[in-house]
Amino acid sequence: MISRHDIQLIITAARAWLGGLAALVIVAIGLRIVSTFGWYFPPNFRDGFLAGRDAYFWRSAYGVGFYLHIVGAPVALLCGLPQFSRLLLRAFPRLHRTLGKTYALAVLLAAAPGGLIMGFWSRGGIPAMLCFITMSVLVAAFTILAWRTALQRRFESHRKWMTRSYLLMISAVLLRLLDPALRRAGLSDDLSYQLSVWLSWVPSLVIFEVMERVKITKGPVIASH
Repeated sequence: MISRHDIQLIITAARAWLGGLAALVIVAIGLRIVSTFGWYFPPNFRDGFLAGRDAYFWRSAYGVGFYLHIVGAPVALLCGLPQFSRLLLRAFPRLHRTLGKTYALAVLLAAAPGGLIMGFWSRGGIPAMLCFITMSVLVAAFTILAWRTALQRRFESHRKWMTRSYLLMISAVLLRLLDPALRRAGLSDDLSYQLSVWLSWVPSLVIFEVMERVKITKGPVIASH
């Protein structure tokens, strides 16, 4: 007979394994994103993401938004990931705070405003444009609330707001997994992209909110900031 303690150990081990796997995927795709920077310095308008964007890249705010976003988003992705480690929080609270501040600044000063600007020129039309604008506003709001609750030492609320913020940031990772999968399933390029940009964050956020509301027991909040 498996005891409740054994079940809890299995669940903990499964969470650790899945968390480690998710972290590897995030890091791998984050590094892949960074590896494409050679196409952007200087901008390559013949191939890749910027193909055909030369007509408005420098004649509008798009160029500024683009460079803000591609610099801020990878920094936020990589700085935000270790923030969910309890080991880091317990053993290196100062590093936790430093990474948190770097994450917040990368989101608020670069990734979010850059994404907002780029959204108006999204190749997915109005559905994608609305998605990116919504995401940019939400991730900025969630990050501000995460920072504010940390300063107020309301660490359980801080954890929730930080999680919401990071779920939106890793949408870039899920988008690069979903879009090719939907196209291989037979959807047109435009429809696949329009669906992928929404599916890359809405289900994750909904699942998180549901899990928070049905959670029966909550672990202690570590007040070592």
